[in-house]
Amino acid sequence: MDNTIVMEYTKLLEKKARLQKELSVLPQGYISKKNINGKTYHYLQNRVSGKMAGIYLKKDKVDRVSEQIRLRKQYEEELPKVNTRLNELEQAARLIGHGLDRRLLLQKLGAGMDMLSAEQKGRCISFADAMNAIEGVPASEQTSKGLADWQDGKTSYLSVFEATLRRYGFKTEVQP
Repeated sequence: MDNTIVMEYTKLLEKKARLQKELSVLPQGYISKKNINGKTYHYLQNRVSGKMAGIYLKKDKVDRVSEQIRLRKQYEEELPKVNTRLNELEQAARLIGHGLDRRLLLQKLGAGMDMLSAEQKGRCISFADAMNAIEGVPASEQTSKGLADWQDGKTSYLSVFEATLRRYGFKTEVQP
């Protein structure tokens, strides 16, 4: 049962990350039509800094933008359902015990990291290196190699995260 919960939780975290990524690029607002001198023009209307703004849409882009707006609405409706189910699984994990809640926390902390581009992963690693330098705690060779493999897509972020935690004595496995 523990593995079933972890698998469902992981899939939901991946779905949440995908939904959030899509929502970040899909247009907001609605399409309005205006008749000017007998011709119909389409505009993408939305609020920018509290004011209504309209962007003219060429005829060949109206259908595509309309579909993107429909998808945005669908994703905005799906996201709260995903969050509710994630919360339910977290509550169940706390009740079940066996360190299952810790396993879900690890999944949550690593969620979305594998969806980053190689460039974004590189920036994450550079930032972590800078913070480690400030703190005076350089990353071990094993962690640095693991992060390089993650950046190249050879391993998951969670595997590097868990291996690093284990090296420092933290338990990452669900206890029977």
